[in-house]
Amino acid sequence: MVGVLVNTVAVIVGSLIGLACKKIINDKIETSLMQVLGVLVVIIGIIDAINPVGTQGILVMLLSFVIGGFIGSALNIQNGLDKLALSVQKLFNKKGVNGENSTRKTNNFTEGFVQATIVFCVGAMVIYGSISAGLGDNKTLYIKSVLDGVVAMLLTVKYGPSVMLSAIPVFVIQGAFSLLASSLGNFLLQSVNFRQELSAIGGVFVFMIGINLLEIKKIPVANYLPALLGACYFLF
Repeated sequence: MVGVLVNTVAVIVGSLIGLACKKIINDKIETSLMQVLGVLVVIIGIIDAINPVGTQGILVMLLSFVIGGFIGSALNIQNGLDKLALSVQKLFNKKGVNGENSTRKTNNFTEGFVQATIVFCVGAMVIYGSISAGLGDNKTLYIKSVLDGVVAMLLTVKYGPSVMLSAIPVFVIQGAFSLLASSLGNFLLQSVNFRQELSAIGGVFVFMIGINLLEIKKIPVANYLPALLGACYFLF
């Protein structure tokens, strides 16, 4: 769990640095940094998404997003997160804001939390790093902590303090993987197809985040979260 704690603290520290830098970084520099980040995130997403999962894995991934997207859209997960974000936002701004400005800030607040959470909590390093940490090797999570700290700083410059809240799911999700690894680690490590499929699905999510960061197309990423369950197919 040491690696999980370090990663959680890295996100918080990176966000705090981002809040401080936000006062001195102008829009031009911010745009430049976010474009570079978006490109890197897209590349990372593509690399994970094209994991060699085979024909069966590709079919499972396709069905996962079709079915998961249908379920997520029907449940309107993105809208639910927007409402949750509005409640959380009031903790940061007790006076509140009204009208169109309120909607814009709420959407921006939600984007920061959701996108940071997906970037930090979905991907090969999360799986391998958390499992390894559960088995006593924190090296991968230490590397991830450095990366997440930098990303948290850049995302905070654009989206504000909501990025810091992603430290909560980072701790919960990676902590859960780590605890599971303590008792199920050998089983999960032997399930190669499961790890590859989850990494591939995660890569698609990361790719979506990159598209959003580059402002090419606004994708309601949260509505596709049920697709993650598709990887469980390979556990049976």
